[in-house]
Amino acid sequence: MRSMWKGSISFGLVNIPVSMYKATDDHKTSFRSLHEECKHPIQYKKWCPVCNREVEHTEIIRGYEYAPGNYIIITDDDLKELPLPTLKTIEILHFTDKDSIDPIYYEKAYYLGPGEYGGKPYKLLSQAMDRTGKVAVAKVAFRTSEHLSVIRLHKNCLVMNMIHYPAEIRAIEGVPGIEEVAGIEVGEAEIDMAAKLIEEISGVFRDDYKSNYEEALKELIEAKIQNQEVEQPEAAPRANNVVDLMEALKRSLNATKEKQPARRTEPTAVAAGGEQDVTPGTTKANPDVVPPSPEPRKRRRRKI
Repeated sequence: MRSMWKGSISFGLVNIPVSMYKATDDHKTSFRSLHEECKHPIQYKKWCPVCNREVEHTEIIRGYEYAPGNYIIITDDDLKELPLPTLKTIEILHFTDKDSIDPIYYEKAYYLGPGEYGGKPYKLLSQAMDRTGKVAVAKVAFRTSEHLSVIRLHKNCLVMNMIHYPAEIRAIEGVPGIEEVAGIEVGEAEIDMAAKLIEEISGVFRDDYKSNYEEALKELIEAKIQNQEVEQPEAAPRANNVVDLMEALKRSLNATKEKQPARRTEPTAVAAGGEQDVTPGTTKANPDVVPPSPEPRKRRRRKI
């Protein structure tokens, strides 16, 4: 890994030399913008309308518009000389319980590795945080701004998550429809049934999740490269029945408990207070009994 930042963690009177590394990678497929007529990549040029010419990267400086059309110049040296202790130090403000910070605050994650001669104090902080179950709220100046952050333990490595300042979190009152939800009454039996369903389909967070969209996209790209046909699965049948909320929860819970590898249930549309029909894929005698799945549909093919 390539270090993005070097400094130290200020932990009381202890300074722990650390290096910061990117903790995540973006595996999403990227596209280029092409001109439809000639299929050539589009170029985005930095253009000065006064000099009427393209500007090179080395000619670009940083300016702040303090009034319309008026700028002051801010250089890299100006930023390096800001009177901030967090320019080279991750300053721990205090420790807190790991569950006291809502996930909505979290942004990007970075690994913190021990710097030269920093192994022992690094391990000291790691083990002390592990024993107490605490995380550290800290500040660090990085990439032209001072960030609020959380330092936590991930396995045996310290991780720093940049987090939003409280003023950056929008109020939930601005979410359309959220105030109307407060006036809706839900029965205790419905809540119990939903809670049981949640328990039935609960599990641990795994390390094998993957994007089906990315897999399908890569297959499409490879097929176009090879000028092959792309398999197009049949569209899933739409449910045309409407049942009440309680009945939908009961069916979901029963289907989860009795689910076998060769069995499946069809999706069910839900509308509070609606009427119940026999769900496609169930028997009329017992709508909760699901017959074995039919043979897989043959996929139709289409030319690219």
